[in-house]
Amino acid sequence: MSTRKADLLLPARTPAFVSREAGAAELCISPDTWDRMVDRKELPPAVIVSGMPRWKWEAVEAWLSGKRDCGTMPENPYVAALANGKTQKHGNDRAT
Repeated sequence: MSTRKADLLLPARTPAFVSREAGAAELCISPDTWDRMVDRKELPPAVIVSGMPRWKWEAVEAWLSGKRDCGTMPENPYVAALANGKTQKHGNDRAT
């Protein structure tokens, strides 16, 4: 069961990275609507901060204004390759 928007205490300013609940409350939508917007790529994908999904608020604002290339964190190619199961062979990896 998720937290009701009305029960969420928001900080005086929006933090740099928000949870789905805080981000949804900031936009006055439900966390389920937030999830659907992420799935439809109307909001940026989450980044993992200390093992938890978070959204960079600057990126959320940029995506909502149609500037999807602004405010996002560049993807780490090493982590992306591991997530995709891709590895590269290097010249030293020869069979003997």
